[in-house]
Amino acid sequence: MQIRARLTLQFTLLVSVIVLAIFGVIYWLRLNYIEAEFYKRLTQKASTSAELLVTVKEVNAKLLKKIQKVNNDVLFRENLFIYDYKNVKVLSANDTIRFKITPEMLNQVQKQHKVKFKQGEFKIVGMLYIDRYNRVVTVAGAVDQAGQKDLENLKNIMISLFLAMLVLVSLLGRYFAARALSPISEVIQQVQSIYPQNVNQRLTIKNPKDEIGQLTATFNELLERIAEVFRLQNLFVSNVSHEMKNPLMKIGSQIDVALLKGRTPEQYLATLQSVRQDIREMGQLSNTLLELAKVSDLNHKLMYDEIRLDETIWEAGDLLLQAEQNYQVQVDFADGLEEDTQLVVKGNAQLLKTAFVNLMENGCKFSENHSVKVSLHFEKDHIEVQFTNNGIMEKSEMDLIFEPFYRSQNTARIKGYGVGLSLVNRIVKLHGGNITLQSLDNQTVFVLWLPYSVGAAFRA
Repeated sequence: MQIRARLTLQFTLLVSVIVLAIFGVIYWLRLNYIEAEFYKRLTQKASTSAELLVTVKEVNAKLLKKIQKVNNDVLFRENLFIYDYKNVKVLSANDTIRFKITPEMLNQVQKQHKVKFKQGEFKIVGMLYIDRYNRVVTVAGAVDQAGQKDLENLKNIMISLFLAMLVLVSLLGRYFAARALSPISEVIQQVQSIYPQNVNQRLTIKNPKDEIGQLTATFNELLERIAEVFRLQNLFVSNVSHEMKNPLMKIGSQIDVALLKGRTPEQYLATLQSVRQDIREMGQLSNTLLELAKVSDLNHKLMYDEIRLDETIWEAGDLLLQAEQNYQVQVDFADGLEEDTQLVVKGNAQLLKTAFVNLMENGCKFSENHSVKVSLHFEKDHIEVQFTNNGIMEKSEMDLIFEPFYRSQNTARIKGYGVGLSLVNRIVKLHGGNITLQSLDNQTVFVLWLPYSVGAAFRA
């Protein structure tokens, strides 16, 4: 069911329930009023008849019966009985109309002085009249035909009004629901017109203060992120194509040159070694891209454990030095160290080791002396790790250094793909940390901080 139809139905039901409740209260009040007025008339008739019979000496039961017959103010199917103190009937105003009067009813009237009864369609009132010499019970009853017609007319009017109101409310509810949802329809039309070719198009916000305006603003924010994803995707595909194209063309060129004429075994061996190096570089690029895709996958759950950061840093340094023996890694983590628990963080040891290897390799690769200094600083709620090298980087490039495949203009002569630091940034974010780049005194410093593990004892 569409929202417009649902709103119309809910609005109609709500108004219908309210109107029914109001009509019900009106009908109930009218019913009580008519019934009270009818009993009031019966009481007056009973009281008048008893007073005439008891206080006026000239009036006896026979005369009173004649008076009742010629009385024009007679109710529909009215009858009146008078009983003495022994419950003996003294008067019956109309012998053709009877309703049952039991001794129990008469005794109840004598005890309570005034009682109301109902027998079928008859409404009956019994009252006790007492003077100095007499004690009589008068019972008057009749059918409230006028009241029933009044209630029947009122009910018919209410039913007609309710049906007319139901139709009117349905139409009005549909109209106002359509008006209320028209901005959403406009938003839907605008969203349907947005394609990847015009993803930079934004939705029109008519009223930023209402809920629909806020929803539209949220759509625009989502479109901003989608546009950024498309931009990064295009950049990624372009850069990957470029990085893969160069070694493939180089491999193809070397093979073509080798096939032009016969070569010596040494020349073939040199060509094969060069091709193998190019293939190894392509494999390294593929592995880095796979690692970057793995840590970027939100559905990929990582295992976290409490690890010692100093051991992870030493292992990362050993891995780097095994691959590049001319690199130098200096580690200093004595600053502020009071107990071993300060070195414990919660994270994934393999990912952190990958991040540290990339930061050490980056520092050694782009510094003149091929060395990097790793220093640890212990704060109240996190560990700060600094990777310092004597390379120089322009400040305008610092904001772009963590973008995939971005490489500084000063590093064009050095082999690399510009993926390592992007991988590092993603790993650090997965561990709830942060990484920044600073350039101080002709040195480049990567500042990485990681929160302490939940179970670490150090909190001071």
